[in-house]
Amino acid sequence: MKYKIDESSRTRNEKVDPRLRAVYKDASELVRIDGPTDELVKWLRDKEGEVAHHPKLVSVVGYGGLGKTTLARQVYNKLGANFECRAFVSISRSPDMMKILGSILSEVSNGKEHARSTHQQIIDQIRDILKDKRYFIIIDDVWDIETWKTLDCALVKNDCGSIQPLSVTDSKKLFFKRIFGCEEKCPPNLKIASEDILKRCGGLPLAINALSSLLAAGKTKEEWDRVRLSISFAQGKNCDIDAMNYILSFSYFDLPLDLRSCLLYLTMFPEDYVVERQRLVHRWIYEGCIHGKGGEDLIELGVAYFHELVNRSLIQPVNIGYDGKALACRVHDTILDFLIGKSIEENFSTLMEQLDLSHARSLAVFGNVGQMPSLVKSNALRVLDLAVCDGLKNHHIKDIGRLLQLRYLVFHWSGITELPTQIGDLVYLETLDVSQTILLELPKSATCLKRMAQLFVSASTRLPDCIGNMEKLQELGHLIDIFKQSVKFLEELGKLINLRKLSVHLDYDEPDKASYEKKEMLVSSLCKLDTCKLHTLSIVFSFGGKDAETLIEGHPCFIPALKSIREISLIGGQLCWITKWMLSLANLEKLTLWGQRTGQQDVEMVGSIPSLLEFTGSSFSEPVSISSNGGFQQLQVFGFSLCVREFMFEAGAMPNVRRLYVKIWPKDINSASGCRGGFDDIGIQHLSSLAELCVSIYCQGTRAADVEAVEVAFKSMAEANPNRPKLEMRRYQAEEMLKDVE
Repeated sequence: MKYKIDESSRTRNEKVDPRLRAVYKDASELVRIDGPTDELVKWLRDKEGEVAHHPKLVSVVGYGGLGKTTLARQVYNKLGANFECRAFVSISRSPDMMKILGSILSEVSNGKEHARSTHQQIIDQIRDILKDKRYFIIIDDVWDIETWKTLDCALVKNDCGSIQPLSVTDSKKLFFKRIFGCEEKCPPNLKIASEDILKRCGGLPLAINALSSLLAAGKTKEEWDRVRLSISFAQGKNCDIDAMNYILSFSYFDLPLDLRSCLLYLTMFPEDYVVERQRLVHRWIYEGCIHGKGGEDLIELGVAYFHELVNRSLIQPVNIGYDGKALACRVHDTILDFLIGKSIEENFSTLMEQLDLSHARSLAVFGNVGQMPSLVKSNALRVLDLAVCDGLKNHHIKDIGRLLQLRYLVFHWSGITELPTQIGDLVYLETLDVSQTILLELPKSATCLKRMAQLFVSASTRLPDCIGNMEKLQELGHLIDIFKQSVKFLEELGKLINLRKLSVHLDYDEPDKASYEKKEMLVSSLCKLDTCKLHTLSIVFSFGGKDAETLIEGHPCFIPALKSIREISLIGGQLCWITKWMLSLANLEKLTLWGQRTGQQDVEMVGSIPSLLEFTGSSFSEPVSISSNGGFQQLQVFGFSLCVREFMFEAGAMPNVRRLYVKIWPKDINSASGCRGGFDDIGIQHLSSLAELCVSIYCQGTRAADVEAVEVAFKSMAEANPNRPKLEMRRYQAEEMLKDVE
């Protein structure tokens, strides 16, 4: 049995379906969203078309799957930048009001206010912030009147409205875009079946996405007809929810058995919970949801399963990485309800407050650790997930050494400072995650864990010398501070011939002989690993005020151009120190800068790295122009800070950039240009693949008119871009903005 405790209550290709982005873009921007969006915006504006200066409230109501959240998010993105304070907060059917009110407080105060100890105190904090400011707050997924009444203490109401299902035309647009690209490409022999299937979906975007994703996998006409005839029974259901569940059942039963188990496993997580891909895949494996054949790599297979569920629109992608793949997911409420029903039918998992764990194989605790039962008799546990568990301390895990069947053990983001030495008795343990804790040292007994495959610790954690005993280790991170480790550890590191992912931090300002010896040993071990299975090596360089002589080729501590180096972060120092070395890296995909001023020459150099997918952290303090022949041909993500007015994306620049993150300091820009005010066009409309534009405006020492000029300029550029990218703008340090002179 699998249990969860909640305080508040075979396809093999991991390639992401290239049509997926279009589906989510269509669902949120193209498919009948403009009309409802404009209507809501109209309700929220005054008669003159300006954003309302008096409180208004609009209620968007309807059953699951209509697209209420999508619509609200679009309105939020369209209007949010016009308000001094704004927040978008999701509720749930079992809301934690302290957490919800705290989230609203955090967002409207830009994280500067910390929630007090009672509902009344937090409501008073919110009201105090909002009393003399224009604000825009969206409360998503409200399920009951009592929840709203509590929130209403901080908010007021004035108006209301509702949302309707998609029209026939818009339903077709969403359906055919997912399967064929457009309606015109639908084969004639599938037209009748398509119209019948769309009729059964009743204009529900969630149902349309589910069925179109199912049919996008190249079904034959006979299979289309089978789906069409079968879902005709949905019309006989008593309500829209029954019909929706009936339609979802087709997507569910179309899955191979392993994928069904993986999908059902998501019922182990609370409603609206964002589940990290890595965490989910590991749990699938240790729960026996994934079965490989002929020595298949189960991690790779699990990742492929994850992306397949995304492609089938059964889970929603969250946090898209620079490679275009989702790093996390969540489950739509309606789909989760359906899965919970299936889970109960199949006795897959149980949610209880009081339970006997003597036969439980999996235990996950969400919320406060106060509800966690004793682990003394939990001898059958294979999975123990206590990530982000409030109040977790050392005494809660003192009996961990008794859980001899454990495969997966997570204390991520907890108050753990020490692990019992008995952890070395967990001979079957394969994953241990104590990252984002203040654990100072991993016990020496941990080196007895010969089956360990994934080990994640905090940067401050010192690892035992004989790490080489963990012969099956495949991932070591999340960031190993090399100078906190011994020379013996660095020597043993080279013995991990199965290691595939490694993240290290190198401080090149350490002057002592010991650090020099450690650097030399590290280089030796990394060279050994690069000839084995190491695929992804991430290096964080820290430089002080000293020249980086050890980065000169021929120096004993020089790191060669290893093929496994894919990610580099540079803290301090100058980019030119590692320019020549970076250009020799064949597989560099991600470059992050911290505290470096960059100019035209730096940009051109970085642009010439052909494999680069993400480049963030540049701070431009001199004129820069990025042209069509300026490189960056594969770049997907670009982030920079702008402190000068003279910056331009020329036509054809960065042809594959999908996400752009810009930080603006209007005060610095005005100072550098003789305080002439305003903000110039920087050519964002020329980025032909842009899908998302995030702008952070730092208002300290800046007139309100100049901040508004920046916002107007970015709105104009976004609207001029043919892709109509999603625009999100946020003000920071707004309370330090200068008052305009009357």
